[in-house]
Amino acid sequence: MELHAYLHQPKNNPMGSKRMLNLLGVLVLAAAIPATASAQFQEGDNVLGVGVGILGGYGVGWSGSDYSQTPAINLHFDHGMGDLGPGTWGLGGYVGDKSASYKAHYLNYYDYDYRYTWLVVGARGTWHYNDWHGDKWDTYGGLMLAYRGVTFKDHTNYGAYGYLNNAYTYSGSGVGFSGFLGARYYFSDQIGAYAELGYGLTALQIGLAVKL
Repeated sequence: MELHAYLHQPKNNPMGSKRMLNLLGVLVLAAAIPATASAQFQEGDNVLGVGVGILGGYGVGWSGSDYSQTPAINLHFDHGMGDLGPGTWGLGGYVGDKSASYKAHYLNYYDYDYRYTWLVVGARGTWHYNDWHGDKWDTYGGLMLAYRGVTFKDHTNYGAYGYLNNAYTYSGSGVGFSGFLGARYYFSDQIGAYAELGYGLTALQIGLAVKL
């Protein structure tokens, strides 16, 4: 089914800004740790990424003080499977979640109460090639097969028209492939930062990478 969502990010996002500031603070602290380990992705390695999405993605055309949205939070996991050509290939997964809500009082008639929720769950395959740069970097690309779902809920109280708490829910979903390119930079044995360009919840995703 077609997902009724638009690639638009409203400017009013205080919660997202706060989360971004907290994330940047963690990255600054991690940068103070001496870099002693090689970031070369090898067979048996396990990497967990925790990040937020920026630069477009799922959203709606609402604006104003009555509108709020959560950051596009996402998690990914990458396990080193073995050598593949000049590089190393991995298997893992991805989970992303985002929501947007609109609540407003219209004169003495009714109260708007809308909410969208987006969910992406996928399996990923990666290929890491690191011979062309220093040992603190891990560069890779990959493909993801993902389920993408959106849910819309209307809990508006249409009291003036005789429809009290007339709840309405709509859900849509789809499955498809997408590609991505990424890079990780490690500050220490286990902690680093990553950026991925590709179609997850947003066009660009950044965050922390942790070797488990």
